[in-house]
Amino acid sequence: MRHFLNNKLEAPNVLEVDVDLAVVNEFSALLNVPLSKVDFHTAKPKWKSDVAWISPCSLSSFKYFHSRFVRLGIANHVTPFLDLKKGVRMYMGFLVTRSTCVSPDFHTDWDETNNEAFTFLTPLTENANSFGLLYKKQDGSIAEYNYSVGKALIFGDRFIHSTKPGKSEQPVVLLSFTFGTDKMEHWPAISRTAASQGNLVRLPNGRFIVRDMEY
Repeated sequence: MRHFLNNKLEAPNVLEVDVDLAVVNEFSALLNVPLSKVDFHTAKPKWKSDVAWISPCSLSSFKYFHSRFVRLGIANHVTPFLDLKKGVRMYMGFLVTRSTCVSPDFHTDWDETNNEAFTFLTPLTENANSFGLLYKKQDGSIAEYNYSVGKALIFGDRFIHSTKPGKSEQPVVLLSFTFGTDKMEHWPAISRTAASQGNLVRLPNGRFIVRDMEY
């Protein structure tokens, strides 16, 4: 089993890591221009907030996210936990936006994957520190995590969390990636999350799926 406990946060399967702000800030260019529907897809979960996941839906926009995923060295933080053939695979990249949240929607991104998949979250806008994350500690109590520029959370199985209720005059934007094993045998469990968050997903074997098509 590859599960672990973060003693500082008192929660399972979550890491707090430093990030290269120079690379993260390159995504700010996407905030200042209209995003083409050819290159980006927007999904909105049925939560009690206006949160939206904006993800690449063309190979060129996917490569934009992937190149920076590599330069940030995100894979290095989770390699010891993964069952790998060659290396860590990025499944999707996102800009996560929100300006209001009425009440929590606690959920896990991953469950019963044996930590074969992870989510990365770091603030892209400075106003994120006042509109953070709620999570459940190992003992079931609820704690609060405030996003900090230059820091990121990486979490896997059983990390129960929610957007913290609040409101912001300007949208809060987070940078996110989903990633993990490159072995297809783990995809059935991973796909329960990874296959439903956007329109273009890279599989563990390196191929892409667009909705129900594969190429």
